[in-house]
Amino acid sequence: MQANSVTQIIQASRGNNQLLAELEKFRRFITVMFTDIKGSTAYFEKYGDVAGLMMVHQCNDSLRQIVENHGGRVVKTIGDAIMATFEDCKESVLASIEMQKALIDFNAPKPEQDHVFIRIGLNYGQGIVKSNDVFGDVVNVASRVESVATAEQIVISDSVYEQVKDLKLFKILSLGRYSLRGKEGDRDLYEVEWGASKETHGPVAHTIMMGPPKAERVIPHFKLQHIRKDGTSGEIHDVKAGRLSVGRNQGDLQYATDPTLAPLHARFYVENGQLLYTMLDGDAVLMGKQLLLFREKSEAVAAAAATGTSVIEVSNMMQEPVAEFVRLTSQGVDNSVRFPLLEQEITWGRNKGTYIFPDDGFMSRAHAKIYQRGENYFLEDLGSRNGTFIKVRGKTPVPVGAMVLAGGQLLKVMQ
Repeated sequence: MQANSVTQIIQASRGNNQLLAELEKFRRFITVMFTDIKGSTAYFEKYGDVAGLMMVHQCNDSLRQIVENHGGRVVKTIGDAIMATFEDCKESVLASIEMQKALIDFNAPKPEQDHVFIRIGLNYGQGIVKSNDVFGDVVNVASRVESVATAEQIVISDSVYEQVKDLKLFKILSLGRYSLRGKEGDRDLYEVEWGASKETHGPVAHTIMMGPPKAERVIPHFKLQHIRKDGTSGEIHDVKAGRLSVGRNQGDLQYATDPTLAPLHARFYVENGQLLYTMLDGDAVLMGKQLLLFREKSEAVAAAAATGTSVIEVSNMMQEPVAEFVRLTSQGVDNSVRFPLLEQEITWGRNKGTYIFPDDGFMSRAHAKIYQRGENYFLEDLGSRNGTFIKVRGKTPVPVGAMVLAGGQLLKVMQ
């Protein structure tokens, strides 16, 4: 297909009144739920693929039944995650609570180290609802909301909150305003309490759960600890007045001998109780020794949204991937080494995954996964030994305990 094929798809969809009219028949308000199992990676590592797949199937099968009991429909499973839809916001929240409680019984016969938990995100809005899938921003936002949640938590968007706030059925707490990556403006997010103890689980590696300051709440205070080349802990630096900058010869933290740092490289700052990190360019990922650049055809994403088509289907139409990683070297981008994202979930590892790197001693057996939800891609570390590092654009939340690689400097977020 020619290079301008995606543009033609968009123009055809926008200029074809009959097609647009057909799409409008499928457009309506819907509640979208995403769930994600936390602890499945450790289970796979401990008991192997067969036992792990059986556990995920048993867990998701019980969750599917709860969805259906509340009038919902499971649209698809993505790895160990579920995407479901509900016609009624109230039922989606009731189902979420029942799902969390069902995991207590699911975990009861298992030793504590084998317990699994789910995080849930809900969003309400207009989408293109077809018989076998849902498209549109309602899906994208739901996925972003779910990525904010920690294990055993139910997080809902402001649009869901508006639908259920007057029902007096739920205890809902404000989490504050969040910047959902890829979305303009901040969104108010809320937590639905259901009775789980907040003390049983620590923070998930790639999420933040800190709300805005309240009268009875201590304002979060963040610190950055420098991690030396040998892995030992170095100096601790306060994020004073809610801001701290890093650079080679400018900023609060300066590392004059680090040629990989820009003069003013990055900034940390606190906004509504969250620590955010911002750089000027990206997106690059470091997994083991593999430094990779993420590339995406934004027009193809727009085409998928405009025509109610999945990005995978658009990739097939184009006969080339909508998104891919390419290798980065000291000389720049190496276009001869490409890793197309042609499935909803792509895994990376030393000897287990879609893409494997048997000679990379810094890569864990199962290192990380990239998964597609809606028209967005997400990266999740799978509990690797050496971590997965991301070079990001714009402002991105970073949780307590996370490691940030600025140039050649490794900084750990603390409170």
